[in-house]
Amino acid sequence: MTPPYGAYPPPPPAPAPAPVSRNTWLIPVLAVAMVSVVAGAALLAFLFLREEDPGAGGPATLRRPVQFLTVRAAEPAPCKAGLLADPSGAECLQVGTGMEIARVDDIRVQPPDPARGRTGYSVAISFTPEDARTFTGMTTTAAQAQSPANRIAIIAEGRVLSAPAVSSPITGGRVEISGPADKFTRDYTTDLVRRITGR
Repeated sequence: MTPPYGAYPPPPPAPAPAPVSRNTWLIPVLAVAMVSVVAGAALLAFLFLREEDPGAGGPATLRRPVQFLTVRAAEPAPCKAGLLADPSGAECLQVGTGMEIARVDDIRVQPPDPARGRTGYSVAISFTPEDARTFTGMTTTAAQAQSPANRIAIIAEGRVLSAPAVSSPITGGRVEISGPADKFTRDYTTDLVRRITGR
């Protein structure tokens, strides 16, 4: 017997559509915020590392200019007025004319290199082309002179950093400031670059 119409239960109603979240706009906003945080952290890390490593190299305008002056005379310490002590403290130098640099193409800390006779850290400076020509002229004159006039004093902050003798003209536009290994440590040379460049 056929059941009367409507005897079977009616089919269940279709499920209601899921409610649309009103906060879906938060997803892209949060994604952009996360990218910004990561990028900001990377930038801060980069700036922090640059701050911590002023000796890493590169062109620089010097906060404290460096002088390269001829040595006129040298005498044993203690130093009289007007004379400058050399880095060892054993000699006093009377300096003459020379050049002062305020910008360099590169300045960096170099590690020891015993194969080249560099037992301590040093500061390497690459001059601008104009200063390189002036320095070549200075070293050409010094190389032809007798001691102590064959020496050039490298001075920063009113102190002699080094006063090497010149045996031949330096034509490459590059010079190293070096000294006794017990003084020219990594900390000393890094701090020297920091003071000169203001990095």
